[in-house]
Amino acid sequence: MSVTAPDISTLKQAALNWLSRRDYSEAQLKTRLQRIGGEPAPVQQVLDWCKAQNYLNQQRFVQMLLRSRANKGYGLAYIIQECRQQQISRQQVLDCASELELDWFALARQQYLKKYGLSAVTDYKDKVKRMAYLQRRGFSSEQIEFAINQTE
Repeated sequence: MSVTAPDISTLKQAALNWLSRRDYSEAQLKTRLQRIGGEPAPVQQVLDWCKAQNYLNQQRFVQMLLRSRANKGYGLAYIIQECRQQQISRQQVLDCASELELDWFALARQQYLKKYGLSAVTDYKDKVKRMAYLQRRGFSSEQIEFAINQTE
């Protein structure tokens, strides 16, 4: 018994089904289509068709991801790293971030307050721990200093 690869109409239907629920990056959609057995040439045709119909829009996906992660308290470095896994360039992320005009300093402070409240830094070790927390969340050293100094 041989399994045949899905035809283009089946791949289009699957792509539309996924894209109707949420935005995907081109890499994510390509992976999903290949997972259901799509061959490289038909998968590329479906991706091109989705882009032509504006069902698949990389810019829209990056904006959605930026807003979502920023609302969850992540900084730009974290988001850039996540986008790199989606094969999205650093420049695309920076362009979208400047369009959205997010205040990364305010976001860093907000995340700091959410985690530590107004409790004072007790010693150097505590300060390093707090700085490391914000750094893991993707904030720059300037944003971290701002967040900590604004609360002290």
